[in-house]
Amino acid sequence: MFGIDERIKEVFREVGTDIPGLRGIVLSTYDGLPVASDIKSVERQNKVAAMVSALVTLSKKVTSELEVGGMEAIAVEAEEGKIFCYSIEDAAILAVITNKDINLGILRLVVPKMIEKLRDIIL
Repeated sequence: MFGIDERIKEVFREVGTDIPGLRGIVLSTYDGLPVASDIKSVERQNKVAAMVSALVTLSKKVTSELEVGGMEAIAVEAEEGKIFCYSIEDAAILAVITNKDINLGILRLVVPKMIEKLRDIIL
C-alpha cells in the first residue's frame, strides 16, 4: 500500500502525462509547506510552496473583499511560462507550472480530474 506522498505522486504521474508542456506540480499546505511535488530540487519545492501559499492567501482575501465569491484559481502569465494555482478547499493548494504555449483547453479538462483525485487522498 502506498503512503499518502506516493499516492499523490502517482496522481501527478497519471494525470500529468495528459498535459503537454507541463514543467512541474506542487501540492502544498496553506502554511506554505510542500506536501508532494514532482520537482526534483527540494529547495525549489520549498520556494514554490511558500510563494503560491502567499499568492492564494492574498487572492482569497481580495475575492472576499470584492465580494465576487470564493477564489477557485489563479493564473500567472510570464514570458517563459505560466503558473496556475488551485485551492483544494482549505486543505491544500495545487500549483501547476507550464510552458508559455500550454493548451488551456486541455488544462481545464485535466486539472479538475487531478483535483478530485487529490481531494480523495487528502481529505
